[in-house]
Amino acid sequence: MQVVVVSNRPSRRTEFFCRAGAELGLSVHFMTYEELSERLSDMEDTVIKLEPVVSEESDFLRYARFDKDYREMLRMLGERPLSGSVRFLNTPASLLLAADKLRSKERMQDGGLRVTPLMGIPRSFDELKALLPAGQKGCFLKPRYGSGAGGIMAIRRRDKSSEWVSYTTLQAVDGHIHNTKCIHRLTQEASIALLAEAVIRTEAIMEEWIPKADWDGENYDLRVVSRGTEVDYIVVRCSRGTITNLHLNNRARSWDDLPVSDVVRQAVVSQSIRAGQIVGLHSAGVDLLLEKRSHTPFIVEVNGQGDHIYQDMFARNSIYTNQLKEIIKLC
Repeated sequence: MQVVVVSNRPSRRTEFFCRAGAELGLSVHFMTYEELSERLSDMEDTVIKLEPVVSEESDFLRYARFDKDYREMLRMLGERPLSGSVRFLNTPASLLLAADKLRSKERMQDGGLRVTPLMGIPRSFDELKALLPAGQKGCFLKPRYGSGAGGIMAIRRRDKSSEWVSYTTLQAVDGHIHNTKCIHRLTQEASIALLAEAVIRTEAIMEEWIPKADWDGENYDLRVVSRGTEVDYIVVRCSRGTITNLHLNNRARSWDDLPVSDVVRQAVVSQSIRAGQIVGLHSAGVDLLLEKRSHTPFIVEVNGQGDHIYQDMFARNSIYTNQLKEIIKLC
């Protein structure tokens, strides 16, 4: 039996997955997607882990086209006939479903999970304005496809006024929309509209802005890494602002230290496991928030390649190790 990890080029993800294999005495081979496509028909007795492609592209619309090409590559992989002894850790079909925020959200809701409510699918900033009357909590405008904070805009229209505020990683520079690694605050409607129209052009969804619970003065949400019926890791992502992704210099804190009840903890674990199962993922990164007052859990989204947690990787590397231990048992 062989294990193959796939991306367009080596990365920390692939390095630490291979390192976990070496610690277990298991040889893990790296392949590019092109190499996998060439060899897939001849493979036998193989487990394949598909990692995201690595890109330094900061132009938002160019990256959206790049991501579309990647999804098409996954679709084509999923249509290839496989030997009965070849399997994917997460199938291309499940990765595609997870990457589609609209379809995955609908699937989870149909499965009885509480998700952040969908407000609509705007086709222009004017439609967004119509869907977001003044005085409401606000919304998150998100690209329908993909994961991470790229392209997300938190937008609020202030009470009884035409004043707007938005928080986003997007920035307009020299006629191009760039995705940056910091949060920008915008208050001019025209500036917000320019960025929102770019996001909408890629296909976008609007979600209700649910106030997040706070801990020591910081808002937080959770990234839960599940594996089948188990949870391997939970990280608390804390921020003074509204967007909590850790690559934006936000703070990671320990799930064990979070002051919530056992009932809430059990709900987080069970709902995260269920979310991964509904989307068809064996390994899932589930983003989940706790509502500010009630600590009611809401699933924000599920990521089929969301198991890359630096806090674990540089400490015990337990997420990748547990994945490989299970692969050994299955085979």
